[in-house]
Amino acid sequence: MKWWLDENDEWSFDEIIDFVSKFDTVYIGTDSKYYSQGTKFATAIGVYRNPCVTYWYSKEKSPYMTRQIKHRLWTEVEKSLKIAWKIRERLPNITIEVHCDINSDTKFPSSTLDSAAMGYVTGCGFVYQNKPGSWCATSCADYHTR
Repeated sequence: MKWWLDENDEWSFDEIIDFVSKFDTVYIGTDSKYYSQGTKFATAIGVYRNPCVTYWYSKEKSPYMTRQIKHRLWTEVEKSLKIAWKIRERLPNITIEVHCDINSDTKFPSSTLDSAAMGYVTGCGFVYQNKPGSWCATSCADYHTR
């Protein structure tokens, strides 16, 4: 998996781990966008130092992904958790906050996954964040799905 700070600055996962180890909290979020040729996924690993965010992103395409929003959102949660576990293995004492592109407002279809995603993420020992506070997924990762 390749990680980028920007489109011309590739980082290894080891370099990211070294950088984020200096922070108390690391944020992870994944977003996706469905296209007729498949689905683009982007995962972001971020750190926050007021007022700035530094984040790295990785992109992948899935030609087999369904258009169904629930399936895509659950895949986003799983992709974020996969990276969260990799970071936890290397940095067991850092707080990891998993940002999910799931709305807490019941007016939106994604809200039906909110309690399940919260249980999954917190059951794995990570902090859960949904919309509107899930900036790592809804801003950082989202930008790279376009």
